[in-house]
Amino acid sequence: MADYTRYRTHADDVPRRGRERRQKTTAKKKRKLLWLKITLVVVLLLVIVLLGVTAGAIFALSRNLPSLDSLQKRQNPVNTTIYDRHGLRIAELHGAENRVLVPSSKISEVMKQATVAVEDERFYTHHGVDFRSLLRAVIENLRHGGVVQGGSTITEQYVKNAYVGNERTYTRKVREAVLAWQLEDRWSKDKILTAYLNTVYYGAGAYGVEAAALTYFHKHAAQLNVQQAALLAALPKFPSEYSPTTDPKMAKARRNIVLQLLANQSYITPQRAASAMKKKLGVYPHAKSMNNDMADYFTSYVTGVLTKRYGTRQVFEGGLKVYTSIDMTWQRQAIDVIKSTTGPLNFGFKPSAALVAIDPRDGYIRTMVGGLDWKKQKFNLASQAHRQPGSAMKPFVLTAGIEQGMNPYTTFYNSHSPVVIPLGAYTAPWVVNGDGPGGPESVSAATTISDNVVFAQLSVDVGPPNTVETAHKMGITSPLDAVPSITLGTSGVTPLEMADAYATFASGGIHHPPQAIVKVVLPNGRVDWKPKTRGIRAIPAGIASEVTKILETVTVSPGTGYATASYFPYPRAGKTGTADDNADVWYSGYTPQLAAAVWMGDINKRSPMGSTFGGTYCAPMWAKFFAAALKNQPHPSFKYAPWTFGTWHGDLQGKSASPSASGSASPSPGPTKTIKPTVTPKPTPTTPKPTPTAPKPTPTTPKPTPTPTLMLGLRGAAAMAVTPTARDGSQGLVGEAAGWFAGLFGILSNGGSARR
Repeated sequence: MADYTRYRTHADDVPRRGRERRQKTTAKKKRKLLWLKITLVVVLLLVIVLLGVTAGAIFALSRNLPSLDSLQKRQNPVNTTIYDRHGLRIAELHGAENRVLVPSSKISEVMKQATVAVEDERFYTHHGVDFRSLLRAVIENLRHGGVVQGGSTITEQYVKNAYVGNERTYTRKVREAVLAWQLEDRWSKDKILTAYLNTVYYGAGAYGVEAAALTYFHKHAAQLNVQQAALLAALPKFPSEYSPTTDPKMAKARRNIVLQLLANQSYITPQRAASAMKKKLGVYPHAKSMNNDMADYFTSYVTGVLTKRYGTRQVFEGGLKVYTSIDMTWQRQAIDVIKSTTGPLNFGFKPSAALVAIDPRDGYIRTMVGGLDWKKQKFNLASQAHRQPGSAMKPFVLTAGIEQGMNPYTTFYNSHSPVVIPLGAYTAPWVVNGDGPGGPESVSAATTISDNVVFAQLSVDVGPPNTVETAHKMGITSPLDAVPSITLGTSGVTPLEMADAYATFASGGIHHPPQAIVKVVLPNGRVDWKPKTRGIRAIPAGIASEVTKILETVTVSPGTGYATASYFPYPRAGKTGTADDNADVWYSGYTPQLAAAVWMGDINKRSPMGSTFGGTYCAPMWAKFFAAALKNQPHPSFKYAPWTFGTWHGDLQGKSASPSASGSASPSPGPTKTIKPTVTPKPTPTTPKPTPTAPKPTPTTPKPTPTPTLMLGLRGAAAMAVTPTARDGSQGLVGEAAGWFAGLFGILSNGGSARR
């Protein structure tokens, strides 16, 4: 029989079982709640640990970063800018990076908008880090297993360009974010955007928006229109791939994308974007040169001066602002004068010319024409070409003589041509031809007509070493041979040196070293260098005045520089110079306000120019330039200082200081133009040898005849070699013949004269 008692339910079982079920449910809930609490605690602990680790990592990565103040001081390579005396830009120097810094006000607003639209849409709302873009970049990088997307903001990109570098790692990204966050606390959005636009690379060697605008569109960043701004904004992503000069189709497609973004972000209307998309790129194949080609040679000279002081890197990358002394209006006028003069000339070659003008009051170089085409000729004729100055060296002999006590108005030499000056037993005599009157001639008159015969004798009497010393004190820096022919300009000098030395006459004997730089300003606005312009007295003011008086006579007839009167009939002084064979011609002259030297010749070699002399073309070029440069300025006369002449007597001067019926004892010179050393046999035993102790010519010296020979006096240097010399004028046939015979037969008696 079945046992039904097992399934029987007692009356009190139902409540009990209900209680048990409720107890079980409650226990389950408590267990779930417990596990939930445990889970929450664990998660919270993990979050805390993660945050701690993250904070620690960030701190570890950023603790060695420099302060933002240090970051601001670090400069990217920036172009050095050179200005003329009026503050006008004439050149920019740069190295591998062509960067011109500009303020926000000189960047068009549409350029800023295009950059924000394509690079950082939320630039004006985030605080240096765009977490949304950053999260997207992290996801993409995890998917590709490497850094393929940056998500950098404009602020972070500036930090990267300015300090962090281009390393593609998470460490660099963290550092960027830290510095970007700090930067946003200190700088305004516009300042950050401007700094970015000044550092980013746009291709074609252009760093910064100003350099890019000049490179591609030959205009400034402030002048960019919407389509031009859109093109530039598209370039930083891939400057080589999107280059408008190498791949214009790709560049135009990228530009149009930026234009569409501008419309989508409401910077411009869709209609304006559509219109701009139809425009051509309009880019130039080559960057616009920022250098004024009229000042290329001067810029080269200034660059050399800067490099000696600052070094190449700072000059080309230091962002210096260099204010110079050049006057570009005068520079243009000088170039026009040279072009109009040399253009029609042809001597079997096209002559070149150089012109340097210096302010004698401070030494500032106002004009420097070292050539007419820098692209074809990098050699600066004004500062690098050492050419024979011819008779333009005579004023230094004259100065040295006056300083010794010589009175040029009462000191006479025989001017008969040729003059033969013995230079010692083992040296061929020096035969000099000239264009003097043939009898006694004063030194002042010989200066006026540039008589070589008189100055050859004067050079020996003054002593070539003294002339060298005087020339160097006055501004000539090139080595000069201390030989008698120094008076005829046989040692090469540059136009810059000649202008500088003649400026010493104009300043009353005070020499100011030539200066091209007025001041150098660092990027922070501080004046770093202001070259001194204080001069040093080279010669007494009275001597400078006496030389100026005589050089004034050169500029009027019958002076060799009389051609200046036609173009500049105001107070002026100067001297012509013509080298041997008319291969180099000069004119150096000055007024109280300005001194200048003009040279003309063959740039490649010493090529004769026919009957061309210093007064033929160079004197007129000088005068035309002065007429243009000083057109609207007063033309004051020279201020003269008194000078008392001393007692002086040259060994070759003669017995009388003034002409007389019997003639002076001065040896006879020849015409003022040609100086040629002759090749002669060894001197005969009858040829007297000059002795260092002889204060005067020996009593056996006969009176000079119309063609006497000269003995080297006490102040001369008997053993000095004479190099082919310069001349200033034309050569007489009689002088040539006499010189030839004297050299051929060595017709030199004991103190006697050469026979013709």
